[in-house]
Amino acid sequence: AKDLDGYLAAFDPARKELVTGQAQLFRNLAKLPLSVARYEMIEKQGRVSDTFGQGITFQLDVSFVHQLDGFDLAPVAEWYRWTIVRAGKDAPIQVTAVTGAPAGGNGDSKTVYYPGPWDKWQEIHVERTPFALIITDAARAGVARRYAPAVDKAVTSNLAVWRANAPPEPLSDKFVVTLADGKDEMTSLYRIGTEKATEAGYLVGMVAAERKDGKDTIGGTRVVVDTSDRYFTRSGGDNDAHMVLRHEIAHSLMTLRTDLAAVDEFSKLDEWVVEGFAEYIAFHGRPLAASDRTAPSRQMVRNGWNGALPGNSDWDNPGMLTFHYWLGHTAMNHLAEKHGEPKLFRFVEAVYAGTPTDRAARDVLGVSLDEFRAGWADYVRELDG
Repeated sequence: AKDLDGYLAAFDPARKELVTGQAQLFRNLAKLPLSVARYEMIEKQGRVSDTFGQGITFQLDVSFVHQLDGFDLAPVAEWYRWTIVRAGKDAPIQVTAVTGAPAGGNGDSKTVYYPGPWDKWQEIHVERTPFALIITDAARAGVARRYAPAVDKAVTSNLAVWRANAPPEPLSDKFVVTLADGKDEMTSLYRIGTEKATEAGYLVGMVAAERKDGKDTIGGTRVVVDTSDRYFTRSGGDNDAHMVLRHEIAHSLMTLRTDLAAVDEFSKLDEWVVEGFAEYIAFHGRPLAASDRTAPSRQMVRNGWNGALPGNSDWDNPGMLTFHYWLGHTAMNHLAEKHGEPKLFRFVEAVYAGTPTDRAARDVLGVSLDEFRAGWADYVRELDG
């Protein structure tokens, strides 16, 4: 209802910093095209009632259920933890502290989609384009305007490749892109990372707030890129901002089609398929030599490469990351050259839909995964011949 006083009434007025922060959050959210915006209780922790009229304090986890109109397929949820206090029997119930609710499990974030840009920055800038909602710190509004054409170009380029290969219509042609400034911000947008970010960009798949037909689904995605990274700061060339944006939007296009019930929220997806596809789309229409990963990777092949596709555990080795990205890229190149781009899309989509990679190879490509690996290894070695 755009009622700031009504919103702030829940928060302890004596806690000036809290009230100021919540007023900033309210104003930031007002800048977004929210078709859904509500809070729902998740879980209470602590003693929540007292029959003797004594004061109580407990923690309440709440989800901010929201949907960005035209961008999210369904409402998604960011989790907060509120500290609730009632000083005595006749005292008001007040929120005295707000932070992110802790995430369970062993994921790569300590929180559940917290903090959003609206929590992180005192004031956000929102740049609307025909294909994107670009969000950044208001102090960097000029950066958002500068990269807006590159974002739209990345989206339209990717959609053209997608539609040329006749997979099912993309679930979205509009994307949310957040511009970070440095690795500290990259580590703390839509997550509190368990490890400091090193990448130029990443993609967050937001699980929908409500199940569909009894199953979890992806309600929307968030692209985050670091505009202080070398890909954005060096001038021109194939390995620039446009490549990073195409890579992350390729992730978004496929992530929206993920069958969470089948893949257990991404844990079973083979990284060489996920990252190889994104690299393939990022460099689509350009030779493999256009990637700055190619020269050092060819040297590694010369030094005695074992001919294997990198397993998921191999991606934990930061010193080999460039090589593993390149191997995924070459796997997609080989697949497209041997079987055609339409089958490449069908194969990747099958993997995202939860089909084991070896079965997807048989079903879509008509060969075993071992046969594909052998042909691909020969292809890679011939690249260096």
